[in-house]
Amino acid sequence: MLEFRNISAAFDDKRVLENVTFSLRPHRLTVLLGRNGSGKSTLLRCLNQEIPYTGQITEGEKDLAFLPPKERARTVAVLPQTMPAPHITAEELIGMGRSPYLDLTGRFSAKDREMIGRAIADANAQQLCHRFVDTLSGGERQRVNLAMILAQNTPIALLDEPTAHMDQSYEAAFLRQLRYINRQRKKTFLVILHDLTLAAEYADDLVILEDGKVCFAGTKESCLKAGVIERIFDVKCYRFTENGEEKIFFSAK
Repeated sequence: MLEFRNISAAFDDKRVLENVTFSLRPHRLTVLLGRNGSGKSTLLRCLNQEIPYTGQITEGEKDLAFLPPKERARTVAVLPQTMPAPHITAEELIGMGRSPYLDLTGRFSAKDREMIGRAIADANAQQLCHRFVDTLSGGERQRVNLAMILAQNTPIALLDEPTAHMDQSYEAAFLRQLRYINRQRKKTFLVILHDLTLAAEYADDLVILEDGKVCFAGTKESCLKAGVIERIFDVKCYRFTENGEEKIFFSAK
């Protein structure tokens, strides 16, 4: 289980995160929400050991701050908000997800190739493998990036606004794929989203940051029941039934 314990971070003497504490329940899809500037991306940068912070980020008995980079990359995979688009094939980029497991020769073992093939299938990226990454659309590129972090074969993966540059149909398809992987592979996801309606549809659990502090951490159902999203984001919640299923969406008041 990944735990954030009293995480605080500051830039230029301005506190961005303050005593952030929550844990990810295993095999759940947790969505991290917050207004712009609430500290969401900063929290992932702390996890990735890119910036200094106080507190602890642990997985089981392991403090990520003290793990060698390769061991940390075998524990948690991180997909940042922006990724370069090199002029290499999608399959080559996906193969880079196996870097933490390669020896000095850099050659793929049978296990590596198995994990790459499974990641490509799980991300539904089979038709993209032989295309160059810099020729792909935003949605296609994110499927390849997803396959790359899946190839790391970590129990936990964190994604920073992976649908930010997609249209609505791509957003929904990408999140459906994440939920499928979460269910089929028992992988734990923490996903930063900006779309409240998509969060309400696809999340199992929600964590909400406000001014660098955790104002909610728990199940989606308890969050919706308490009206936390309406209060924090100043929106109105609408519920309706479609084909026998309850649908929830949010809009500005």
